[in-house]
Amino acid sequence: MDWKQVETLAREAYRAAVNEWIGGARIQGGKVNGPELLLSTGGLARSSNIEQNVLQSLSKGSVPPQIAQGLARALASAWNTWAAGFQMRIPKAFPTLAAVPGRVAPRTPTAPILLRLGSSSGERAMQSLQLAGVLTNALRSQARMLPENLDESMRSLATWVGTSFEEWKGHVTMVNLTGGGSVPTFAPPYVPVGPVIQGEIKSAGPLFAGPRFGKIAI
Repeated sequence: MDWKQVETLAREAYRAAVNEWIGGARIQGGKVNGPELLLSTGGLARSSNIEQNVLQSLSKGSVPPQIAQGLARALASAWNTWAAGFQMRIPKAFPTLAAVPGRVAPRTPTAPILLRLGSSSGERAMQSLQLAGVLTNALRSQARMLPENLDESMRSLATWVGTSFEEWKGHVTMVNLTGGGSVPTFAPPYVPVGPVIQGEIKSAGPLFAGPRFGKIAI
């Protein structure tokens, strides 16, 4: 085994682990105020353990334990940092919740929302240049355990992760989101409609729709 083979195994392990996370992701703690959807940092619920899944895959591929552990930790940390910092504010996500003719608004679905409309303070962790340094540093003490070039393989792996992430983020939408809650200003006949205030957002099914994560080399 050499570093190039480790890179190939890491790609497949990360692809599978991230797609499992994506498939189980849900929203937690989102708020509705009138038509506005607000998702604060921490609102993407962690759905599976990427580090554990990558480690298991690499171990099955006979990657040496110290290398497998370092890779799994660094790769999982990058995704988790992005997810933990993700936030989103969509002013017109729930247009009908701006004027509700009742004391409580029914659960109301949004139209699909482009993921790229959100942002993350941790997105830099998924960028190729940043991740290449993290991966190389994590494995520097194991560099001589395998032939070929550690730095080159980790740059290649980081580039694949970064470009895969950008492509996925650019095409995926957030779906199956519903909002609802109380309308405290509703007071007929003088105030026959009112906005939802501090309502809740819930996931009514799979959160992400679109392509799977992970560029496939042709």
